[in-house]
Amino acid sequence: MPVPDDTILLRKPRTPGLFITGTDTGVGKTVIACCVADQLRRRSPSARIGVFKPIASGCRHEREGLVSEDAEQLAHAADFDPAVGDLGVVNPVRFRAPIAPGMALERENARLDWTAIDHALGRLDEGCERIIVEGVGGALAPIDAPPSGSGKLTTALDLMERIGYPVVVVCRAGLGTLNHTALTCEALRSRRLRISGLVVNGYEHESDDESMQDNLRWLTLQTGAGVLAAVPWGDRPWDVRAIHPDLRAAIDATDFGSLCKAAR
Repeated sequence: MPVPDDTILLRKPRTPGLFITGTDTGVGKTVIACCVADQLRRRSPSARIGVFKPIASGCRHEREGLVSEDAEQLAHAADFDPAVGDLGVVNPVRFRAPIAPGMALERENARLDWTAIDHALGRLDEGCERIIVEGVGGALAPIDAPPSGSGKLTTALDLMERIGYPVVVVCRAGLGTLNHTALTCEALRSRRLRISGLVVNGYEHESDDESMQDNLRWLTLQTGAGVLAAVPWGDRPWDVRAIHPDLRAAIDATDFGSLCKAAR
């Protein structure tokens, strides 16, 4: 049975890792997390790279149960070792409806299964040399139903705090990104989480968006976090089985392996 969230602390992984969050849903967390895992795999071919999507919504139904496409992509990008676990380890908590996890749990009159998340994280910690974690939604996306008689919501920020990894923030390149990114970074710092930097997704040198050229500099001015990569992809279709050279080149501007740190 799920354990109430106020009575469990996730194990702090000893394995170095990064947590990939975003300013909102659809900003490109999975693409960036896959590209980071792909870089780690390419640069350390003999290392076991762990990938972790603790919670996923919008899963499809297969004979074996719910399956997250994001988890499948992450496992492929990392060449995830089946000796460590299956997709149930990569993604222990799944919902079919494409809604915030907290809403899905409220519909089911259930609570988040922190025990499943903790067990899966332990498997990755024991079997991998690096772990890339992808969040769900934005930093304040609700991930659990509110307890009866209480208005307290558990959010993705609570999950990040409990895992304790440094955080990479994926943000948009165009108009509106300054506000969303600054608010996300303020939320992270309110929990004393380490911000490794920003990945700007959808950056185009020749865009008609007049703000785009200045946004790279202003994102750092406003948040105090450096831009690790400016990725020219946005919401274009992509294939994790054949990652485009432009994506790899943008990600390879930074050594993400050196940003992976132990939890604290």
